[in-house]
Amino acid sequence: MLPNRLLALVLVMLPATAPGHNDVSETIKALSAQIKDAPNAGLYYQRATEFRAIRENKHAIEDLLSALKLEPKNRLATIALIQLLGPTERSLKLIKHYADFAQDREQQFEASFLLAKYYLETDMAPAALSLCEGLQKLRPNRDPALDLLHAKTHLRLNQPDKASLVLKTAWQHTDSIVLRNNWIDTALTAGLTREVLPIINEEISSSRFRSSWLIRRARAAFIHDDKEQARSDLRAALAELTPRIRTDRPDLTLIADRGLIHALLGQTAEARADLAVLKKSTLSPSSYRLLTEALARD
Repeated sequence: MLPNRLLALVLVMLPATAPGHNDVSETIKALSAQIKDAPNAGLYYQRATEFRAIRENKHAIEDLLSALKLEPKNRLATIALIQLLGPTERSLKLIKHYADFAQDREQQFEASFLLAKYYLETDMAPAALSLCEGLQKLRPNRDPALDLLHAKTHLRLNQPDKASLVLKTAWQHTDSIVLRNNWIDTALTAGLTREVLPIINEEISSSRFRSSWLIRRARAAFIHDDKEQARSDLRAALAELTPRIRTDRPDLTLIADRGLIHALLGQTAEARADLAVLKKSTLSPSSYRLLTEALARD
């Protein structure tokens, strides 16, 4: 199980998805009235969360700063602000600030996790790997967030086989679908297909939406130099995927899949157009890593 504190960190890190705009606006209005009457850090944090849901990050940052002005050791506001600021000197100072006021081992663990993530995002992968390995010794294969970060660090160091082993071991300990799917993707990056192909084929035969699994099977087919099978799967994935992408508010993960299909089919212009959309979004670059790598190979 993921500890409650690190689980909260993961939730803060996830890309925001906006519910109905009117609902959020009403909530913001109600919180604003409460803040006007009796401002406190908790209310500012809540309103920042709502602003983030509608991607009003500037207002969210302002509210988090207000929360920390009233309560400098507010853990949730600190973490949320670190995530919104991204890998900057300002966020590094906040990480160190959090480490200074951390009250127990769990919070120290979390501060070290945030520092490892900062190192990875600022191209200091060896330092990130060292921290991840130290954290794994404290809590081996018990934190999916840590396992994912550990694997991403190996990938950044061009060690997909080691990343695959981290994720496979973690999945076997946790039964996490997220870890399993990341393991499959990473195993394919490493050129390893034997263990993952049966899972891929089972998902294709049983899943309602098959496009992501068809893409995975296509990647495996390319590894086996079966280009005809790969292209057939990619075309089938694109046919399923296209009607599911809304023009008004497209699902960014579907855009990432579509871009990867285009890239693997050699449709570079279309793939780069999808990548441009993703880069302007709030989606983490790791979510479209495969697309970026496919285009880099062209």
